[in-house]
Parts: sequence; C-alpha cells; structure tokens
Amino acid sequence: MKNIILIILVAIVPFSTIAQKRSKKGKKVKTEKIVDSSATYEFMIITGYEVALEKEVRDGVNRAINVDTKVKEMMKSNSRILINFDFGMVKANKISSLLGDSEKFRTMAAAVNAAANEGWDFVSSNIVLSGSSKIHYYYMKRDK
Repeated sequence: MKNIILIILVAIVPFSTIAQKRSKKGKKVKTEKIVDSSATYEFMIITGYEVALEKEVRDGVNRAINVDTKVKEMMKSNSRILINFDFGMVKANKISSLLGDSEKFRTMAAAVNAAANEGWDFVSSNIVLSGSSKIHYYYMKRDK
C-alpha cells in the first residue's frame, strides 16, 4: 500500500508543475509611457541634498578671535549639496541642459537661477530635516 501511494505521488508531482502558469520569456517590462498631453504647463522639482561635513579639528592653535573672525567663520559653509532635477514625463528632446550642469551648482540659489534662465518660474519650496542633513524641494513650472 505504501509503495502504491509513493508511486502515485511521484507521478502527480510532474503534472502539478506543468499545471502552473509559465512566464513569457519575450515579455517586456512595463515602463511609464510618455504621452503628449494638452496641459498648458510643465512642472519640475529641483531636489537638493545638503549633507553636513565634519568640522576641521585645529591642533591647539590659540588665535585672537575678534568679531570679524567670528562672522567670517559663521559664513563659511560646512556642508556639501547635491542637486537633482526631476522633469517627470517630459520628452527627452525637451529636457534642458540643466541635467548636465547639476554637478556644477554649489548652492540651491544657483540651481534656481539657472532654471529661471531657461524659462522656469518658481512656485513653492520645502525643506525637510533628516538627521544632520537637509533636503530642499523647489517646485518650478513653465508654459509649454
């Protein structure tokens, strides 16, 4: 009896694996379609990731600190910013040179001014604190 049950189970396993749905090998992965819309505006989000750098450690140097020195040290930036331009589903031929220049910008103001030179208008902004870093979101729009 045990042998018969064992033979039936061995015979059923291949049939159960055949009954499962097979994946199609030639099927493409779904992606977003870029469609021409009748909207009158294009929108863009400029995202800036500001990461605080460690302060320099001075090896026991005693200096005379006056007001001018304090102000100059306060004005020095101890952070690094990385900027990303998100154009959404705008066609590749309409994307400006901002993507290539994003590595050159050292401040968010420089990135916004460059976008303004290309016809983008400032709409709104957000700053999100994430630990010791800040994430800047600048929302821009322009007429088509």
